[in-house]
Amino acid sequence: MSANRPFSAATFLFLTSVLTLISTIASAESEHQPPAQYASLPGSKALPDEPRRAGALDTHRTFVVRPYAPVSCLPGDLRIVMADIAARFGAVSVESTRRSRGHNGQAGGARHSLHLSCRAVDFRVRARHGGIMAYLRSRPEVGGLKMYRTGIIHIDNGERRTW
Repeated sequence: MSANRPFSAATFLFLTSVLTLISTIASAESEHQPPAQYASLPGSKALPDEPRRAGALDTHRTFVVRPYAPVSCLPGDLRIVMADIAARFGAVSVESTRRSRGHNGQAGGARHSLHLSCRAVDFRVRARHGGIMAYLRSRPEVGGLKMYRTGIIHIDNGERRTW
């Protein structure tokens, strides 16, 4: 090879093919995944007499909901906790709720994960994590509680535990 051409013609064709394939996959994925939607969930202030029932919407509690993370399947107690988090700490980005067994395995989830029955939620909040975690530990509705190194927080309504 000369100094002006760092790749052989075969290497150049291979790299071009790989980049084309990556571009095709990325555009196909963006076509199949609609953009995130914004939603509001009920908070305990919106439902003072029925704290476990999901009902009226409060537009002051903003959530970014990923298309693959439906919040409508979450139990009312977790929806209320999530709404309270948004009210106290700001906008919440819901990253994961219900998972198929295949997706759960790919995500490194436990074999009997509560994500399989939509009793768990993984989310992000742009706030001080220490305050959020202390608040979540104080909530009796929260069973499982974990903050991952990525900043994602997991809560579920199973037995009280951390890992």
